[in-house]
Amino acid sequence: MFMTTQNEMLRCAPGRTDIALAANSGAYKAGIAAGAALGGLVLPLADVRGTFLVGGLLTVGARAVLLGGRLLRHGPESAA
Repeated sequence: MFMTTQNEMLRCAPGRTDIALAANSGAYKAGIAAGAALGGLVLPLADVRGTFLVGGLLTVGARAVLLGGRLLRHGPESAA
């Protein structure tokens, strides 16, 4: 996934590769830190199964946001 987002960042900012690579790396590491922090907050409240459930729900939510953005950008005929 890291390489995919890196490729997209480079495509969006062709003249600023150094900034694009730094932004991609920073976002990747911020995501890891945010996931660890959220897991640390949920684990004592909901045990291990609850933590996996929250992670799964966040994944479904992220997929919905990505799909919604694609629908808004291209229309419903190219969402598949």
